[in-house]
Amino acid sequence: MKIKQISAVGLRVGDFDTFADKEMEAIKLLEHCAATGSDLALFPETINIYCGDGPDNPRTMTIAEVAFNDLKPVARLLARAKELKIGVGFGLFLRENGCLHNSLLVYDKDGNNCGRYNKRFPTTGELDAGVVPGSADQKLIEWEGLKVAGAICFDTQFEELFADQKERGADLMLIPSMWPGGTPVDIYAYKYSLPTVLAYCAWSKIIDIDGKILAETGYRSEALRFGVSLPIATAKINFDRKAFHLEHNGQFIPAIEKRYGAKVKLVLDNPNSIFYLSVNSPDLTVDDIIKEYKLIVFQDMLKIYRKKLESMPK
Repeated sequence: MKIKQISAVGLRVGDFDTFADKEMEAIKLLEHCAATGSDLALFPETINIYCGDGPDNPRTMTIAEVAFNDLKPVARLLARAKELKIGVGFGLFLRENGCLHNSLLVYDKDGNNCGRYNKRFPTTGELDAGVVPGSADQKLIEWEGLKVAGAICFDTQFEELFADQKERGADLMLIPSMWPGGTPVDIYAYKYSLPTVLAYCAWSKIIDIDGKILAETGYRSEALRFGVSLPIATAKINFDRKAFHLEHNGQFIPAIEKRYGAKVKLVLDNPNSIFYLSVNSPDLTVDDIIKEYKLIVFQDMLKIYRKKLESMPK
């Protein structure tokens, strides 16, 4: 079993007087995530935008004005995360060597930087402001033994970003955002068996590999409007859970259930001809069962089929 609890934190853009004021709100939300046992708290895109929220707001700042030249402004947030022993991720505009980047940074519970993802598909407005697109072959972020993919807001419009990073071994997708992602994000989580965490102040969500939402909330919710909850969506994700198409694999379902009983959890999704397998025992992994029954995970089955199709006489 490889279970991690992750929180998507809907830190509001707001109309703070200083970034330090916004950082203090972020710290309070981070403390709540740590208190509830989360291993990682993901904050939204552009954490360094601290005022000018809403259309025609006279305090609106340009990307060049809000961009940090270094990470000193988030030093208190990072220090508090280290004290709390919780991982943290956030998106921000960062200026380096005269270039602007829209980046996702991820830190582990000991305060070590685990890696970075630069937005691959900046919006037209970002491009006009000088934001440099990230490359298509960025290294996956290494966090807590998992390979983490990144996407930022508008990136979610481009399926190849999900496909590319899954192909390179991604176990988890983190999306700091300024929009809710919509249906495509749910579909890609399902299609690529990629657990996905999207943090956006208005509506954050956490999606499992079956495309189902494990948790969601934001400032659109009734509970937040009435002041009885915080803008934090939290869920436990089992990273030792895999999807299998019934083609080839379905024949082994009765044998697996009979042999392992309560040690496994097998969920059959009949409309999609898929079943999901996870384990409930510390002395067993899904890979053990794959090896024993020669199962083929969903994405690999499709690859094998495509190769066979290509080899057929034309």
